[in-house]
Amino acid sequence: MSDMTDTTAYYYADGERVPLVPSRHFVAVRATHDEADSMVRGAAALSADSQEPVEAFRMSDLGLVVFKVENAGEPGTVPGAVHAAASLGAEAATTGPNVYESQTDEADGVEPAALIDNGELIVKFGGDASAAARVLKKYRLETVQDDYPEPGARLVKTTGEQGSAVEVANELHELDGVDYAVPNFVRLTSQLTAIQEFEAETEELGESGPSFTPNDPLLSSQWGITKIRCPEAWDISRGSSAISVAIIDEGGNAHEDYVQAAGYDARFNDSDPSPYAADGHGVACAGIAAATAGNGRGISGVAPNSRVRHVRIAYGFIGSDGKRYWSTTDATTAAGIRRAVDLGADVLSNSWGGGGASTAITNAFKYAQTNGRGGRGTPIAAATGNDNVRGVSYPARLSSSIRGFLAVGASNQWDQRKSKTSLDGETWWGSNYGPEMDVVAPGVKIPTTDMMGSGGYSAGNHINTFNGTSAATPHVAGLMALILAVDPDLRSWEVEDIIKLTAKDLGTAGRDEGFGFGRIDARAALEAASRIWYDIKVTPVFLGAGRETFIKVSIRMFNPGINTVRLNGLTFRSHAPNGAVIDEFTFQGNPGPVMLARSGHDVRFATLLLRANGNQSSWSHSWSAFWGTTFWRPSAPVLALGAMDAGADAAATGAGVLDESQGISEMGRTLEGSGSGSRAAAESNESIAKVTPAVETAGDLITFDRATREITIVVR
Repeated sequence: MSDMTDTTAYYYADGERVPLVPSRHFVAVRATHDEADSMVRGAAALSADSQEPVEAFRMSDLGLVVFKVENAGEPGTVPGAVHAAASLGAEAATTGPNVYESQTDEADGVEPAALIDNGELIVKFGGDASAAARVLKKYRLETVQDDYPEPGARLVKTTGEQGSAVEVANELHELDGVDYAVPNFVRLTSQLTAIQEFEAETEELGESGPSFTPNDPLLSSQWGITKIRCPEAWDISRGSSAISVAIIDEGGNAHEDYVQAAGYDARFNDSDPSPYAADGHGVACAGIAAATAGNGRGISGVAPNSRVRHVRIAYGFIGSDGKRYWSTTDATTAAGIRRAVDLGADVLSNSWGGGGASTAITNAFKYAQTNGRGGRGTPIAAATGNDNVRGVSYPARLSSSIRGFLAVGASNQWDQRKSKTSLDGETWWGSNYGPEMDVVAPGVKIPTTDMMGSGGYSAGNHINTFNGTSAATPHVAGLMALILAVDPDLRSWEVEDIIKLTAKDLGTAGRDEGFGFGRIDARAALEAASRIWYDIKVTPVFLGAGRETFIKVSIRMFNPGINTVRLNGLTFRSHAPNGAVIDEFTFQGNPGPVMLARSGHDVRFATLLLRANGNQSSWSHSWSAFWGTTFWRPSAPVLALGAMDAGADAAATGAGVLDESQGISEMGRTLEGSGSGSRAAAESNESIAKVTPAVETAGDLITFDRATREITIVVR
């Protein structure tokens, strides 16, 4: 925090003073609907004069017009260019509310966010209703809404006699009996996308090899889906309709390429978050997270079987410079986050940010962790920003203080941090970075959904070149949804741990400011969310004078995940063509071998030999494997909370004494395989059920000697 004098403007957020500076870029004027129309027309006319460029953004629901100019001058005054644009000459057009920028927005290259003091503040009292009433009366504050944006808080407005809302909020915050008081800033920010062209060349990708290959026409252009290994992950899970991703953003509605859950419009307090013409941002983010796969339309999202839950917190503007802006208030944003949680959202995707912090918004994200998903917490992904600077934007920088919250940066096709000089050629933006960075995800030339019909970014229902940390963030949110589809009982901090521990390390070895823990890996994450994995290899062999058929079986059970797992038992059977069991191997643990989380422990059944069907001249084999496990969930996160802290060591941790009352037993999984052939194919046919781990390490070895019927277990 910068040093401040008594005369430095500031406000309180999350218990600390946040310095404010007068905006050098924005001026706000109060206006009726008709006056706003006139001002916008005047700005358009004045913009034709290149010596005094000015553009106007109308916020009719707030009674404001905001002008973007080269030099705004003193807060609360209107420069001559704006006055000329207003073209009214009325006294009301010569003054307006103070407009600030947070001091963090003054860094070179950072796109400023306007913080407009529109006379409202949010105050939460400690519980004494009579004392609260006296404070409100003393400061002549009018209540706009009770219990908003959180229970016990009030949205109030000044009457113009007490000073600015910033000044009143600061005085109230310092009173005994007040939990917090913050200005309800109106925020005008740039979207966290950096689209310059709507069409671009796309890269053709080769075959990925997984079993599920969607027929979506833009799939071959979705380099990001392939890069993070979604097709391989889809062989484990494609998501679940029971899991929804809340797109906290602009409006969105029904789309041909994704399935919706009930949404909310926090800006206008109703259940219809339908987009305006300039509101393509939320729709684009939604498709990346959860567009339907295999429907022959558009794209495949990261979690294609999950649902989208649109929650509007803002609406958009398109400036004469071609940039996209959006408007919201702190109370609206906090209310939207809370409503998403209350509606049952399983994941919160936040492709927005900029400006200073807000206690009300921070509290809303904390509410998601304490109340979301029945108390298990709602995982959160948030964009770091597109200014190519060392400085993670708010709210993404909350990742260092809130469990289950990931700050997401953007990477490109070459696994570089997206910068103005990275190989992708988009020289006009870069991904913010810093100590709060957690992971990166694809954010360059991303095909995704666009608004149906008119509006949005393009004339069609999809766009090929969505980008920015806005595009990276829903990749992570979609992965969160995939993980929860595999295990809905995971706590939000477990989802965070899984994503960090399985990310592909990039840049400097270990966690670093540019990539965090690395680029997300969907397949590795879903393996880590699962209980146990396996390699099974079955090969026919021919023994004895009659060259009778046997099968040689090698089994490896291993644990790549965050749980501690015990293998309770395993049965492998060889079957006749009619399904009858002709031979069987059974291992029953008492108790079974334990595989600690992230330890590399495994259990191997080496070279089992079972009878099969026929002989070398004509043979077949059919087999099934079944096992049962008990697993123990971690009692605490592996990774300590905080930015670039010492807790980033992902080494194995001991399980200690396993508490049977805390263990969860599962009946396991049944696999089947078969093969057949004649003499010519005898030595080449084999059945393989295989999941290849990232690192193969030695573990317990179990061997079975058929002649002596002895089982040998070697603990290594």
